Amino acid sequence: MKKKFSIIICMVLALSMTTGCTTFNNFKNAFFSDQNADSVAKERTIKIGVYEPLSGKYREQGNEEKIGIELANEMYPEVAGKKVELIYADNQSDMDVAETVIQELASQKPSVILGSYGETVTLVAGDTVKANNIPAISITSTNPLITVNNPYYFCATFAEARQGDALAEFVYASQGIETVATVKVSGDDTATPTIKRFANRIKTLTENNDSVVGNFELEQNSTDYTKTLEDIKASGAKAVFLSVSPSIALDFLKQAEDAKLTNVLFVGTKSWNDDKLLKYAESSTKLDIAYATDFNAKVQDTEMSQEFVKAYKAKYGEDAEPTEAMAIAYDSYLMAITAIENAYNDTVSKDVSLIEEQFNTDAAVKGAIEDWENTQETGIPTGKAIREALSNLNGFEGASGTVSYDGTNEAIKSVVINHINKGIVQKSYTVE
Repeated sequence: MKKKFSIIICMVLALSMTTGCTTFNNFKNAFFSDQNADSVAKERTIKIGVYEPLSGKYREQGNEEKIGIELANEMYPEVAGKKVELIYADNQSDMDVAETVIQELASQKPSVILGSYGETVTLVAGDTVKANNIPAISITSTNPLITVNNPYYFCATFAEARQGDALAEFVYASQGIETVATVKVSGDDTATPTIKRFANRIKTLTENNDSVVGNFELEQNSTDYTKTLEDIKASGAKAVFLSVSPSIALDFLKQAEDAKLTNVLFVGTKSWNDDKLLKYAESSTKLDIAYATDFNAKVQDTEMSQEFVKAYKAKYGEDAEPTEAMAIAYDSYLMAITAIENAYNDTVSKDVSLIEEQFNTDAAVKGAIEDWENTQETGIPTGKAIREALSNLNGFEGASGTVSYDGTNEAIKSVVINHINKGIVQKSYTVE
């Protein structure tokens, strides 16, 4: 048995990938190389769970993420010499249903779970993935509670508050604006951290604590923003961070245009990536708006983004445009299989005779040896090993940008700022 294991280890060492920066070329070579076809456990597949609202209120958004996952799976259907099997769990956009289906999904022992759209149903899944040692990747949900105190839940997009820094950089460095104001809905505590980051960054960039000339609040359920618009005019702000939902932003911008407040740059978070809002902005010859995003199909910053857009158009038509959610979902799948591959290589290449030296207790040594033996026999790394490989993923070049985790489960990622001035789409601005 020892001789057999030694032979396997030598083979894997010769094939193993470097676990640091993942570029498009070494990614492509890794997953299409004949060398990865391990014949030891071909009868088994590696399962990846797709946990999404495929019905109910958020079925449209859930389906967008599903499309991105499935496109990535079609292009990269194998990992560690095995076929990837997608297994689906429909949480029906319902918190009560979500609790049951995530447990059923976990019972099928997927190596990684992707999703879900919707912060509530994602939070519901947290305890289950942690209890079962199954790494999960939240695709577009940004609530920090998803990842806090849960090392098994990763976020594939930048944190909500990070957008404040990026928007401030755009306002000052790209547009040369030094006087700003902020607007939020009264009682909306979720907007407060992002606004604070925006305001603090502007003060730092301008080296002027008086550069924020107003912090305004909209009354809840109010639809008349006349008073706030007058206050913005009086403040002298040249840019306004409008940290509100796309529906409120749409009404606010219409009223701003009617009030002839059109000499101001309005900026918003990635929630502004909304069809109705953007159609209005592109139809206006007076407004100037900008918003944060992960992905712009017209700006393909990486080789993987080019590959993604090309594949999407080949499948859905040249006139079809992939959404931001599809691109992030595509990346989430690719990060999952990269972590699985790295975890497999790291595990089987270990010298089992040295495992005892790495742990302090007999129980820990026994567990590590069992994990090593199980991975050797099945060709599937443990959830713990995959979680560690995900956490160590750095410089991953995906369709939606470059992602690093730097030993955490929070994505460190560039932010793209899309800009529409007087109905004309401007060149996007990227904040690293």
